[in-house]
Amino acid sequence: MSEDGNHSDTSLSFPELGEVEFVPAPARVDLYLHTTIDGRYVIEDVLGEGGMGVVYRARHRVIDKKVAVKILRGEMARDREMTERFVQEAKAASSIGNAHIVDVSDYGELLDGTAYFVMEFLDGVSLASLMAQGPVPVPRLVHIAKQIAQGLHAAHVAGIVHRDLKPDNVFLVTRGTDRDFVKILDFGIAKVGGEASRITRAGSVFGTPHYMSPEQAAGAPVDSRTDIYALGVILYEMACGKVPFDADNFMGILTQHMYKAPVPIRALVPEHDIPAGLDAIVLKSLTKRNEGRYQTMDELVADLEKLEKGQMPLAVGEMMQRSGSFNVPADYFRVTSPGMPTPVPGLPSTQRVPRRRSRWPLYTLIAAVGTISLAAIAVVLTNSGTLAAPRLPPMPATAQQGAAVQGPGATAAARATPGTTAAGGSGAGVDPASLPPATAATDSATPVTALDAVTTSFVFVEPSDAKILRNGKDVGVSPLKLTLKPGETATLTVSKAGFAPQTVVVKSGEETKSVKLVARRGGGGTGGRPSDGKLPDDFSDPWSKPK
Repeated sequence: MSEDGNHSDTSLSFPELGEVEFVPAPARVDLYLHTTIDGRYVIEDVLGEGGMGVVYRARHRVIDKKVAVKILRGEMARDREMTERFVQEAKAASSIGNAHIVDVSDYGELLDGTAYFVMEFLDGVSLASLMAQGPVPVPRLVHIAKQIAQGLHAAHVAGIVHRDLKPDNVFLVTRGTDRDFVKILDFGIAKVGGEASRITRAGSVFGTPHYMSPEQAAGAPVDSRTDIYALGVILYEMACGKVPFDADNFMGILTQHMYKAPVPIRALVPEHDIPAGLDAIVLKSLTKRNEGRYQTMDELVADLEKLEKGQMPLAVGEMMQRSGSFNVPADYFRVTSPGMPTPVPGLPSTQRVPRRRSRWPLYTLIAAVGTISLAAIAVVLTNSGTLAAPRLPPMPATAQQGAAVQGPGATAAARATPGTTAAGGSGAGVDPASLPPATAATDSATPVTALDAVTTSFVFVEPSDAKILRNGKDVGVSPLKLTLKPGETATLTVSKAGFAPQTVVVKSGEETKSVKLVARRGGGGTGGRPSDGKLPDDFSDPWSKPK
């Protein structure tokens, strides 16, 4: 210790920066490269890495055929659930039997129990690589889209839902004279059969955020129509170079999928010659409620073929009826030339092609006058006691939510027509016909009244693997779906080790509720957001830092 009381050690010295030699960290050694597995496949190079495994270029030792070998990651090989899902991927892809689905030809296990399967080797580029060059011309887009839909239709017929369709999982190879022959890859999180797989936990969220359907984002059961939504996202991105929904965090993207209407492509990039028919096809595919989308991939292919031939896709008529919900002029989809080969530019509404004045306003006026007259007569008869109040028929279950806001206590805005404001204008960017459906716990044989209506609320928590309790009972993790009766509230306690717990109250009618736990000082809580925005195969906490 020095005289002034400070510690010092003259024996310590540090070299100058220029004298320091930096030694690079040793590269990760791949144990499989340049080896022969199962005595048949010689591993030559790494083609790519995914969430579950590594894909290698290999060659059959005897017949000298080039193949791709996918080997389950070492840390996952000891996980029974991951191994079962890996085997499921191999079975799903090999059972479809369609030219647009990658062919799986062999499966085996190494001496240490690690699973692998063998696929056809694809010499080409991913759709993501093509899209990175900019928007795809419409004829090429339609050609690629039809093949994706045809391949997935075969998968759906076989009872398989992909659930992770995205540009990285679509490969383009040369087949004969076709330079854009489609191959669909990666059925690692596919849903096989009509029932949920026993290796998929109820309420689990699987997929890649930008391409997830609203029901998938909510952790609700999915069917083949979730792939139709994902394909709609891909078509949107191919046409304009942007995904329809984006945010700087995972929950922001999911919330937009569930509640925000997409901006029509021609309104987003009016400088591009996008056919109105393509815009209609994409918007129909992106409908929030799955019953409003194409119900099968074959229906989507039929509309794409109409567009390809310059005919009017059926989606155009539907979108003209829904145009107010998409915040575009009523004549947005009404064009003189519905499709290729002469696409119509996305003109501003002031430059639309003039059309013959419709007589519907006159008919509407006449009907309104007649209705008012009948109402006046009914009032007179009622006051004189000669007219009894009619008995209302049971309300259909699908109308419950709308009826719940039509009572005496409803505001003028709540009683407005869906898709319009109280003043009669278009809704501000929300597709009301396609919000996630509320669940009604009623018997179909029992008459349903407005009092039986329920509302659905979604609770988003950060970190998402925090425990959520309701009245002391564990009700799951984020995103949590709550079904509440009118006037009902739910008191939730959200907690996680290392974070300060919070108690929140969710009221009936609240669409979303966000809760962000605050990490205790030194409590070990994690923060930040995922760097790539990609959802892991088995989602737990998308904001946690990778280990």
